[in-house]
Amino acid sequence: MVPLEKTEKRRQEIITAAAAHLVAHGFQNSGLRAIAQSAGISDRMIMYYFDTKEDLVAAALEMIGANIAAGMDDAVPQGNATPRQILDALQDALLSEEAQAIMRLWFEIIGLAMRGQQPYEQTAARLLQQSEEQIRAKLRADQKHRAREVLATLEGRVMVELLVE
Repeated sequence: MVPLEKTEKRRQEIITAAAAHLVAHGFQNSGLRAIAQSAGISDRMIMYYFDTKEDLVAAALEMIGANIAAGMDDAVPQGNATPRQILDALQDALLSEEAQAIMRLWFEIIGLAMRGQQPYEQTAARLLQQSEEQIRAKLRADQKHRAREVLATLEGRVMVELLVE
């Protein structure tokens, strides 16, 4: 029997490979075989570690979301920013060359979520809530009620910039 620690380590390696594959290729070219190939294992072996492809995708999206959240934390100081400062800092960060592929994937997730597809609907809702809370924590006390507005404006700006490039 494989030790639990080794199993969890391998599971995390597969999630990392799946996340990188999704960022590079989006969902269009991300069948189970393609993801498995990126992870360097067979699609059958993925099923040893994950009950379904959707479980793997959800875990990969959570990892991507955590990376985006960390980037947001780095871009804006905690607790005393104006909406404009947050918008400007995050727009610059999210339009960086490294972040553009992630943002394209994010908008693809939103589209799939809007169609009610799982795990995208649950994952998108959770990531949006986390982003809103994160923005709220960065706003000045008298501006915390504007967190959702800031998030919506930010996503709109980023989407427009990605579309006109």
